[in-house]
Amino acid sequence: MDADKDPADGPAGDKAKDAPKPPPWQVPKPELRPELLNQPTPSVDPFAKERERQAHEMATRKKRSQRRTVVVGLGVTALLAGTITAIVASNEDEPEYAQVCFNDETGERVEDTQCNSSAGRSGALYAWYFYSRGASVPAVGQNRSTAPNFSRSVPSGAKASTGYSTKGGTVSRGGFGSSSKGGSTGG
Repeated sequence: MDADKDPADGPAGDKAKDAPKPPPWQVPKPELRPELLNQPTPSVDPFAKERERQAHEMATRKKRSQRRTVVVGLGVTALLAGTITAIVASNEDEPEYAQVCFNDETGERVEDTQCNSSAGRSGALYAWYFYSRGASVPAVGQNRSTAPNFSRSVPSGAKASTGYSTKGGTVSRGGFGSSSKGGSTGG
């Protein structure tokens, strides 16, 4: 054997030394590891963080919107409750009877001012008649017999109001002038 040769190289060592070297610009290939070849590679979603941020923003907007809905809903409920209370209270304050003046001798409806005048109070020529809601009231100049659903006095605690239309019609809510409460005011 040669003294220059290393006995460990043997015949294969000679071939490795004789193999041509790759050029310096060629990148050496990495050693492949067979145990890693069949494993799945983890997938990376480049837009995952953006979708997560958008979902968070949408959830925040939805919460704000729900809060606004609750606040608006509470405001509307309070407004409706106040309106209903006002309507009920105003209905309680509205007169239930139209107070209308008639000539007591002829039965003809006259202007309300006749019952308020000194002739109406002292002479007992004019008197108040009361028509409840839903009743028909004759026009000025018509006879009370055309609308017989009247009373000569108002029930205790009920409200009556003067100023009903001189054209007559059906007594409905409101539409009266000044009001008075209880008993007969005719004379």
